[in-house]
Amino acid sequence: MTGEKTLAPAQRIDFGEALAPPTGYRLEAALGTTFSLDIATALTVRVAMALRGVVERDELMENPLAALAAMQRLQDRVRIFVEAGNIHPPAGKRNSLISLLEGLVVEVAPPKGATFHPKLWLLRFAPEAGGAMRQRLVMMSRNLTRDRSWDVALRLEGEETEREQAGNQPLTDLIDWIPGRKPRPVQELRNRLSFVKWQALPGFRTPVFHAHFPRSPHVWRPGKGQMAVISPFCDDAALDMLGRERICALVSCDDWLARLNDAPKCSMTLMDHAVPEQEPTAHQERAGLHAKIFIAEHAGETTITLGSGNATSAGLAVSGMRNIEVFATLRGKTATVGGIGLDTEGLLGHDGLRPLLANWTPRSLSEEEVAEARFDDAVRQARHSIFAAKPRLIFACVADQWSVALQMECPAIPGIARIHARLATQHNSTDIAGAGPWILGVVGLLSVTRFIQIDLTGDSEKTASFVTQAEAQGLPEDEPRLRALMAEIIKTPEQMLSFVHAMLEVRPDLMGLMRTGNRSGKKRGQSQRAAPPVMETLLKVLLSDDGPARMAELDKLLRLIPADTQTAAGFRELWSTFIAANGKRR
Repeated sequence: MTGEKTLAPAQRIDFGEALAPPTGYRLEAALGTTFSLDIATALTVRVAMALRGVVERDELMENPLAALAAMQRLQDRVRIFVEAGNIHPPAGKRNSLISLLEGLVVEVAPPKGATFHPKLWLLRFAPEAGGAMRQRLVMMSRNLTRDRSWDVALRLEGEETEREQAGNQPLTDLIDWIPGRKPRPVQELRNRLSFVKWQALPGFRTPVFHAHFPRSPHVWRPGKGQMAVISPFCDDAALDMLGRERICALVSCDDWLARLNDAPKCSMTLMDHAVPEQEPTAHQERAGLHAKIFIAEHAGETTITLGSGNATSAGLAVSGMRNIEVFATLRGKTATVGGIGLDTEGLLGHDGLRPLLANWTPRSLSEEEVAEARFDDAVRQARHSIFAAKPRLIFACVADQWSVALQMECPAIPGIARIHARLATQHNSTDIAGAGPWILGVVGLLSVTRFIQIDLTGDSEKTASFVTQAEAQGLPEDEPRLRALMAEIIKTPEQMLSFVHAMLEVRPDLMGLMRTGNRSGKKRGQSQRAAPPVMETLLKVLLSDDGPARMAELDKLLRLIPADTQTAAGFRELWSTFIAANGKRR
């Protein structure tokens, strides 16, 4: 939602573009929250923020130079918080790039019986040539995954002012509740969020925020009037709280409608042709509807609440606080922003969502669906139980390799017959049961990581997998691991010069960087493109206000690149000259 045709299917927000800094600004810090996370998608997020461009996930995994540059540019400026144990395994070929996410991704263990479920992005931007600091909010129903379902998003732009804005307290309180260390730039984002004045969307008043977390005073409750509910998951308790008698439209998933004791007559689902086709290699998630929207119409006004919470007892905190959620409520004149309008031209009408919807035919759950739901519950319990068991990896150097052992008390989980474990960079897994330790094998330095993949097999032979971060003993130092990764990615003079250019330029040539970094079908020493104009970039940075600091940081990284690669690029002597000049400026 950006304020044009509200909820029209053709109106899209490009997530990658929404993360990129506006013209004349650079990213200062970013904080994201998500229920689940895909590794490749998390890497593309950093590329969008740091290099101001959008790339496909699979293309990025084959062109790791852009991911390396993006991660090094931002370092401690970004944190992503995800529910513990809900990181999706890498699809296809194992990739050492996963180690770049250590420190960036922080797992959050929710209270017992709850789910960490908010989908929120906050970004802080600094002006390049004077002016006010800006922040951007992107509130979504979408997780940070490959999922192609129908979702909803709200994007707001704002400036930091001198006056505290009380309306932002639900957001700052939610950030304060989230455990885990927040680096200084991210903490400063939170501190200044209290002073951000958001630009109102056309036709709507200033948004009102709500946040659900233990002892939160910011719980969302619906207002008066008839209501339309769009939510993939729903239950009887939540519909009773919302007021069944006033719900004129309930759009949900077919199997969740079938679970209701008394489904409203106005229940609808997505038409078959409206269900997006999932990627064949993607983690298998529910396809189709994923948006969460509550629309109320009363006394000539329309109220739209969107966010992360489903129309369930847990999502709406019906019987006490359960899930961690975040919402935003927008209010405007019905004549301006539209009403529900199911059979007219309203938000759910013929020029809105109605062409995608079909009336639901009442039915009962099949035995297969009941079994699937039981397995999903077992997997959820496994994720929480294994994270709570505090798995520990024990590394030991063996010549130029590293042996890996896993230590934890493996819990017995009803519905789960077998549990296997491996490093997320390994192909083969090890059967684990009892107390361990279990030997996971021997790996090279490139494959060393704190991320472990857990593979589950249910009593009925259904399978599921997830990734989590383990504590680590004997983990190699960061510098040799980064040196090994850079040696694997930066193999040609052109790649090295492109890396330097990307680290220093405000708006680097992302597509050129991707072409240079393509490692498929090319041997060491082969060139993919002409080298970028590094001399001009160096001169520009040297003379800039923050040039000394930026060049000093890059010099630390360049010391990790083999000298022969720098010499072959004719760069080593040039860089020495600039570093000497930079030292005089400092």
